[in-house]
Amino acid sequence: MELNDLFAGRFDAYFGAAQADDPLWLFVHVPKTAGSSLNGELQPIMAPYHHIFINYAELDPSEATQSYEQLFDRAIDRFIEKAQARRYRYCTGHINALQVERIAANVPNVRPITLLREPVSRYISDYRYQRSTMHPGHEQFRAEYPRIEDHLKLQSDWNKIATTLLPPDLRAGGDVQACVQWLTSTYVFIGVQEMYGLCLHALSWFAGVPKRSRVRRRINDPTPDNEVILSYDLQEEIRVCNALDVALYEAIAPRFMAISDLLTSYLDRVAPRPPRA
Repeated sequence: MELNDLFAGRFDAYFGAAQADDPLWLFVHVPKTAGSSLNGELQPIMAPYHHIFINYAELDPSEATQSYEQLFDRAIDRFIEKAQARRYRYCTGHINALQVERIAANVPNVRPITLLREPVSRYISDYRYQRSTMHPGHEQFRAEYPRIEDHLKLQSDWNKIATTLLPPDLRAGGDVQACVQWLTSTYVFIGVQEMYGLCLHALSWFAGVPKRSRVRRRINDPTPDNEVILSYDLQEEIRVCNALDVALYEAIAPRFMAISDLLTSYLDRVAPRPPRA
């Protein structure tokens, strides 16, 4: 199953290979790309399902002093152990490229999928989320970053698309063409949040149960607490700080958008093949 078949409009080949070898669909959730909504739609039709996260209530006493990164790596280990003992059809989490590689090396037929979002919009939505009560650390975040201009000084929050999806060495090299090549050869589906309904339709087709969008979760609408006045200068500053995300989005998103009409017609016309029980 090749992403380039999708982008080239070779839909019979692409979707014909979707259920081969009983795949595990691994959704790599880039923050603020409608991933929570997508999971809400796919979980009921992609069972058995697993969400990779740190369950603090189940930590061993020996793990109490470990860092977040150590605890999340242990959550990956636990999933791999479970996936080697039983079949999962769908898995998700705020995981990164190295963790995807670990899972793929230990679980048969892993098929990574993800969504992108226009980087300025994604960055603003992330800022709003971290100021909202949905974010556990929102009070500290509000105190440290009262304006989005203050938040732009925090380099660790730049380029979250690239940070999530690319191996660190490749990302650090800054070769956009190499990064795009790695993404398109690693992921079997890369959609865009701006065409969420079509992405859901395609991904649910893999489950044999085509769905239209209904669930919306963790939406960060503008409020007086998170207002962002998006001037031209601010937009350009966000783009500069997130230059690699911008480059990745501009290299990949137009390819998905270019086949959107043909893909919509195909999905409406061709019935999916039910997955193997």
